[in-house]
Amino acid sequence: MLVIGKHPVLELLKSTPKSLNKIILLKTLNPERKSREIVRLAEENSIRILYLSREDFGKYFNNKNKSEGITQGVLGFIKEYKYFTLKEIIKKAEKIPNPLLLILDEITDPHNMGAIIRSAVCLGADGIIIPRHNSSEVNHTVIKTSSGSVNFIPIAKETNISNSIDALKFKDFTVIGTDSSANQTIFEIDFKKPVVLVIGSEGKGIRKKVRSRCDLLTRIPLMNRIESLNASVSAGIFLYEIFRQKNS
Repeated sequence: MLVIGKHPVLELLKSTPKSLNKIILLKTLNPERKSREIVRLAEENSIRILYLSREDFGKYFNNKNKSEGITQGVLGFIKEYKYFTLKEIIKKAEKIPNPLLLILDEITDPHNMGAIIRSAVCLGADGIIIPRHNSSEVNHTVIKTSSGSVNFIPIAKETNISNSIDALKFKDFTVIGTDSSANQTIFEIDFKKPVVLVIGSEGKGIRKKVRSRCDLLTRIPLMNRIESLNASVSAGIFLYEIFRQKNS
């Protein structure tokens, strides 16, 4: 995966340098503060730096990807994220008292996904499952938005989320779906048990076939006429209530 420009590359070097495997710089790059900091952080983290002529630099950044941004003479290359399997996540979770797993059902916005992953790590979730199709990948935007939190929680990518839910229920997880029309609010649910929390997309919510697999549905009580919150904001509120209950 390609990261383009001084600021995005520098942010990755600061937040999650392990995600980068090499950096390419133009030989004629102006050695101003950001450029010097990129070189310093790359060297500190043993990340390979290549200095290339404009002609050779252009071989990495051609007309096919110029729509992605202005390079400013800096390109970063991210290692491909290595997903876990559902079996691996379950095996890890079985060793934890009252584990919490998340299913992100068709969250396509990488900024939302990154923010949810960051909240999940901060608030003690033990694993995340995403669908193989119609979902954001763990890409450079997710890594950046999560502030590197993707390195601290296992993430699985599964072909059939309904089957994944069945497998989790077989392992005695209670599967709780989030739905703005649910009868029970989060303050009426007991989260002190092995839980799978299902978060739906901002536009459509949880898919019907996934909702039907949930043991129960819950919602955040809201005032005024706003029907729902941003997906990452909602996830943060649900995660905090689970964290609060487990630590009270």
